[in-house]
Amino acid sequence: MKQLSFGSLLWESTIKSWGAILTFLSFIGALLVFYLVPETSSIELKYILPAIIVVFFAVVVALRAAWTACQESGSKIPRVMYVKDAPRAYSGACALFLVEPTPLLSHDAIISVYYLEDDLERLVGVGKVINVQNDKKVQIVITDNYDFGEKLSQIMANSKDELKKLIVKASVPSFILEDISNGR
Repeated sequence: MKQLSFGSLLWESTIKSWGAILTFLSFIGALLVFYLVPETSSIELKYILPAIIVVFFAVVVALRAAWTACQESGSKIPRVMYVKDAPRAYSGACALFLVEPTPLLSHDAIISVYYLEDDLERLVGVGKVINVQNDKKVQIVITDNYDFGEKLSQIMANSKDELKKLIVKASVPSFILEDISNGR
C-alpha cells in the first residue's frame, strides 16, 4: 500500500501522462503559433493558443492524478498473512493473527473474523488489535472462538487455502456488543 503526497501524486501523474511528450509538443506548438500567426489578427492568437495548450496539458495531468487517487483510495479488507498461538498474556485467546497493513484497524480495536464457505461469510470469531507494528502490519488476538471448529487446526498450520478464506472486519455484530454491555 503506497501512500503518495499531493506533490508526488502530481509528479507521478505528469510522468505517466506522457509528460515529456506533451510538454515538448506544447512548447513547439507555442513557438509555432507565436511566430506563424499574423500580428494583424483581431484576437491575438499567439497568446490564446499557447494558453489553451497549457490548460489542456494541466487538465490531462489533473485527470490522471484524480484517477490515481481514486484507484488508491479504496480501503480493501486486509488479508491474514500468518497465524500462531496466542501470547500467554491473553489467557483464553485461541490464536494470534498477523494481518496486512491497513488504515481500517487501530490499536485496541475490536474486530470480527469471518470464514468464507460456499460464498457465505460465517462469523467464526471475535478479537482485538493488540499491536500495530512499525512496518504497519497488525497483530490481532482472537479472544472468542464462536465457530472455527476443525478449521482452526488447518488455520494454525498456516494453510494458504485456509488463510485466504479468513476475512477480518473492523466491525462487530451488535449481539456481541449487547453481550459485553450486559456483563456477559
